Amino acid sequence: MARSFRVAFGPQGQLVYLQGKASSVLTIDNLAHHLHANHDDAVALHTSTVRAQWEHSVISTGDDESPQVSFRETTSIASVLAVLQQTDSAVSSEEQRLLELAAVLFDESADNTNEHVRMIRQRQGVTQWLMGAVYDAVQRDLLHASKSQSPAAAAVFALLSGHRIEAACLAATAHRDYRLATLVAQSGSGGVGGGGNDKQMQALLRAQLKGPAFAPEYQRVYEVLAGDGVAAGLDWKRAFGLGLWFTQTPVDSVSSAVQSFQRDFERGVQVAPPLPSWLFKPGTEDLAAQSADELREDRRGESAVDLLQRGVYDAVFQLLRLFAQPAYPLERALPSEAFTPARGDVRQSAMLAWLLARVRRCRGFDDMMSYDWLLASWAAQLEVLGLWHWACYVLLQLSSPPHRNHAIRALLERALPNSLPTVSLPPAIGADLLPGISSDSTDAVEEQIRFVLQELQLPRSWLFAAYATRSRYDRDWAETHVVRSRVPSAPLTTSSHFGRLASAQHVAPVLDTVAETILQHFVWLLSANQAAAAHALVLQRIAPDAVLRGEYHVLKRVLEHLQSVQHLVPRDEWMAGGQVYLTFIASIDELPN
Repeated sequence: MARSFRVAFGPQGQLVYLQGKASSVLTIDNLAHHLHANHDDAVALHTSTVRAQWEHSVISTGDDESPQVSFRETTSIASVLAVLQQTDSAVSSEEQRLLELAAVLFDESADNTNEHVRMIRQRQGVTQWLMGAVYDAVQRDLLHASKSQSPAAAAVFALLSGHRIEAACLAATAHRDYRLATLVAQSGSGGVGGGGNDKQMQALLRAQLKGPAFAPEYQRVYEVLAGDGVAAGLDWKRAFGLGLWFTQTPVDSVSSAVQSFQRDFERGVQVAPPLPSWLFKPGTEDLAAQSADELREDRRGESAVDLLQRGVYDAVFQLLRLFAQPAYPLERALPSEAFTPARGDVRQSAMLAWLLARVRRCRGFDDMMSYDWLLASWAAQLEVLGLWHWACYVLLQLSSPPHRNHAIRALLERALPNSLPTVSLPPAIGADLLPGISSDSTDAVEEQIRFVLQELQLPRSWLFAAYATRSRYDRDWAETHVVRSRVPSAPLTTSSHFGRLASAQHVAPVLDTVAETILQHFVWLLSANQAAAAHALVLQRIAPDAVLRGEYHVLKRVLEHLQSVQHLVPRDEWMAGGQVYLTFIASIDELPN
């Protein structure tokens, strides 16, 4: 059995599998345990993300009454980020910084401003963003600078790698190295918004580097100021920053710096590749500054080498790459592993794809099915976490209307926790046959039903159909587990399943459970306009039981509701079924007491 048994998938991300190859013990698990370390934190995180998208949405209905989602013209990456930066948002500061970079790169690209002005703004924005991103790494290097043989040069180099030129001048002055302070003060003077040096000074520094040997720390500083970009021993963000700030000319764009950096690490230059930040756990930060060759020789770098071979890079670099290469497709630029070690967690990938493809419309997919796949995967995650109402909202964004409608209706059938009526969605027909709103219909379920009906404007017919499907499963479960296990051989003379409708005398709770599930199934079938199936249920289950027990008035009430929609039942079936019972009941009513 172990070899033939495969993993089985169930609703809300359930998994059923054998514990071991030779084991016969089944394990019931959930995908959420493999995607998220903490369920409550994951719920808060996904809710914050999807709410930021929801705040910019407009729901409308088409000619076929099916809803569709559009987004306000004022929507931008910055406006979405503003929602995520609210105090109750569960989105991490690292994710928010990523969106800040996206806003710098792509919000500016969409503005109708002069190209030169836009380039300056983007260069300034990327500079400010990089300075904040590498601040902690610079501070760590400053702590070790005092242990160097040339503390002044070590401190200046660390500060230059974070583009903190003023602080570098002060550090050199504090060590009484006024010549170095003068050289640093002139760095970047030829660039606008950071970057570009005075060419004459750079030529002078290169000439001096060809002379007598310098101390290693001073040589690194001179090479940086000369525009030769020393990247060895630095993480990829600082290596990229040195090229942007000190190697480029004032007229070069951010795109050229990205392409130059990419050429360096792809050609095997001793520069750290842009690996995802989640890869470097506490105690392995030094791996972030190793080149690809060094990672291959380090036993701790096996995961890093695997990511490099598959072309998975840090999300920050992927954004820069999308900006520098307009033809680079989104489906290749936004793999889930660029953001998180969980391959199945596509939340951030779907969010950025939405911002770039649907909001800014500055990048697209080679195949729109790739975007639909991201949306469907994110919706599946939301469903696993119990956020099925938000999953409906995400699925409303699918590009194909038939696929969109089918996906949502299938989700509703899987996600409904039970077939009990709610205040927001009472049955359209036959509500008097049910005992009323049950306390089992929790506030959470009530709120979810209200959201999909009022906010998402889903047709009631979709939910009625979903309730009809769910009630069928509830009925089958009750008939199988309740009746067979607890009342294995109930005689015909016992109280009817429908005795509670026949008189004030209550039947046994076990039988009431079965009766309620059968009536719920009948009522939801009528509400979903599935009158033919409701008619078959009457003939197979309700009518025979009622006739055997003489509870004709119960059957009459059921048939009266069915008669109101008899046009939906094939005529020959109605005349040979429901109409026969109505004629029979009419004859019984004419008999003397």
